[in-house]
Amino acid sequence: MDGREHQLIGFQPRRVMFSDSDGLAEAFRNWGVEALQLSRAEGENWTVAARLERLMFRATSASGRYRVRGGLPAGGIILQFDAGSDGPRHYGGLALDRGDVVVGFAGAQFDYVSPDHHRGMNFSLPEAVAAAALAQRAPGAEALMRSASLNVMSQCGPQVARICTLGAELFQLGSQPFGLQLTEHAYAGMVDALVSTLLMPWNRETATTFRVTHYQRLPIVRRVEEFMRSNLGEPVMLHDICGVARASERAVEYAFRDVYGVGAKQYLKLLRLNQVRHELKGPLADALTVKEIAQHCGFWHMGHFTTGYRQLFGETPQQTRGQQQEGPALLEPVAPAPTALDRFSGWPDLKSSRPGLFGK
Repeated sequence: MDGREHQLIGFQPRRVMFSDSDGLAEAFRNWGVEALQLSRAEGENWTVAARLERLMFRATSASGRYRVRGGLPAGGIILQFDAGSDGPRHYGGLALDRGDVVVGFAGAQFDYVSPDHHRGMNFSLPEAVAAAALAQRAPGAEALMRSASLNVMSQCGPQVARICTLGAELFQLGSQPFGLQLTEHAYAGMVDALVSTLLMPWNRETATTFRVTHYQRLPIVRRVEEFMRSNLGEPVMLHDICGVARASERAVEYAFRDVYGVGAKQYLKLLRLNQVRHELKGPLADALTVKEIAQHCGFWHMGHFTTGYRQLFGETPQQTRGQQQEGPALLEPVAPAPTALDRFSGWPDLKSSRPGLFGK
């Protein structure tokens, strides 16, 4: 048995549990993303990740609204599918439904806000693999990969359902003994399906469209957020925000509500609450009181601070204090893999409205 076959037979999905934005960021640390918790919801939070030859794939279940921002790693192409969320995803303020596929190439920046309960699948292929497949199947289609922005393919509902079904079956391989031939068949079938997805708008066989994500008010949000982060512990008033944004109060509010679902001052409060939690869980937490940490992050009314903290994180600051910064819990391997995917599709509120998403 050569080393390659041994590696493939050892294929095992890994499931990582997380409880807040710190855990989510740690779970996606290889992407170098930044996560911010915007609201809390009951439910499980985990990711299942695996590798099959040159294909990387991940399923995610997140309860609560999160803002995740970062850049896509060099050398790859990523396709993101909704696998049964309870509301639209937002990329840079644009609301996407379940039939939309997000396509990102190396270096593309993303600013994502999840719905209250997000279920999704990501697939990543090396640029060289995707470009060669596109060029051979539809000469000229490799030009699609020149974009440095996120792209959205709309009206892909049947293909999204197919990919999620194949992805679920792929994860189930992790609980079975299998050899090189089965692995190669699974890899070939998955790559063909992903490349076929990319070619849908190119071949114009359906009503699928391919567009670049763009929101004209996003620069307002970018300028204001940079100012907020630089002045997190300072008094910030609405006229300060409008001055930095170079826009009226109404334009600022519309921009923040479109991108993050909350107004500008509420978003500042969420930034501060997340920073307090980060400091309470950090190695220097014992050196300061909860009140001192809260005041350092811009809170002056301790009653309002404690109430907001409990609503966002489901516990008091005192309960958070002293917790070790252990990061997310790693469960490896998923045992058995089908259990994780049963839980992935088994939420009553989601399953009833989206039956058979994973072919069950």
